Amino acid sequence: MLFLAFLLVSCFFWLMLTLNRNYEADIDFDVVVKNVPADAGFVSSGDSIVTMRVRDRGTALINYKMNKFSPIAIDYRELKSRRGRLVMPVVLLKKRAEEQLFSTTSMLMHYPDTLYYYNRESTRRFPVKVNASLAGARQYYVEGVYTIPDSVLVFASEEVTDTLQCISTDFFSREELRDSITLEIPLQQPKGVKCLPSKVQVIVPTIPYAEKSFELPVNAVGFPLNMRLKTFPTTVKVLMNVSVSRYDKVKAKDFEIAVNYSDVLNNSERVKLSLTKAPSYVRDIRIVPEEVEFLIDLGNYE
Repeated sequence: MLFLAFLLVSCFFWLMLTLNRNYEADIDFDVVVKNVPADAGFVSSGDSIVTMRVRDRGTALINYKMNKFSPIAIDYRELKSRRGRLVMPVVLLKKRAEEQLFSTTSMLMHYPDTLYYYNRESTRRFPVKVNASLAGARQYYVEGVYTIPDSVLVFASEEVTDTLQCISTDFFSREELRDSITLEIPLQQPKGVKCLPSKVQVIVPTIPYAEKSFELPVNAVGFPLNMRLKTFPTTVKVLMNVSVSRYDKVKAKDFEIAVNYSDVLNNSERVKLSLTKAPSYVRDIRIVPEEVEFLIDLGNYE
C-alpha cells in the first residue's frame, strides 16, 4: 500500500509539472456579423469559423478544450470595403478572440487569414450551365434540359466575375431514361465565389418516339434552264424518329430531297442527296439510298 501511495503522489507531481509546461493548440471560434441592413444582400464567401493557434500552459489549454467559446461578433459597419469585397479586419478578429482568453495566452496565428463577405453592390447575374451526361432508353429521347432558375446571382470580386461566363452545375449522369425527371443539383462555386441560390432544379424532359417514313421525289436545285436532271431511282425513302405526340402532325410535304448542281459537276455517275427541308422537332433523319445514279438531259428547255 505504501508503494502504491508513493506511485500516486509521483504521478500527481509529474502531471502537475507536465501541465505547467507551455504547449500549442488550435481553438475554433464561430464568427457572426450583426446589424446587417435588410437591403444589403449580404452573404459570406463560405468561411464562418476562424481557427486560432495559441500557446499557454497545459492547464490553460485543457480549460479551453473543456469550455465552449462565445462567437466572435463583428458589426456590419466594422467591415472594410476592398476591391468589391467586404473584409473582416484582422485586428478585430484577434481583439475579440483575446477577450475570451487568459492573459497568459499568446496568440501565434489564425486561419483563414482573411474572411470575405459581399453585399448586393458586388453582385452580377450569370446563366446556369448544366454539366451532365444524359441519355434516353431505347425509343426515348431526352428533349433538352432546363434549370430553375436559369441564372443566379454571383457574389465575387470584380477581377473574378470578369473571368466568368456562366456558372456550371456539379457533374451528374443519368442513362436509360424513360420518364422526365427533376433533380436538385449544387452549383460549382470556385474559391472566392458565392452563388445565390447555391443549388438549382434541373428538369430533364424525356419523351417516347416512333419511326415514320415517306417516299419522296428527288428535286434538282441550281441547274441551268437548258438542263434536266434524271435520277435512278426517281424517288427515295426518308426515315425519321418523331415524338409520339407529334406523329400524326408530320407530313411528307414537310420534307424535301434535292441534288445540287454543284455536286453534279464533281461526279460522273452517282451523286449524294441533300435534305433541304425538314421540321426542327424530327430526329435521326435518314435517306435511303443516300446516293443515286443520274443523267443530265441537255435538251432545249429555255
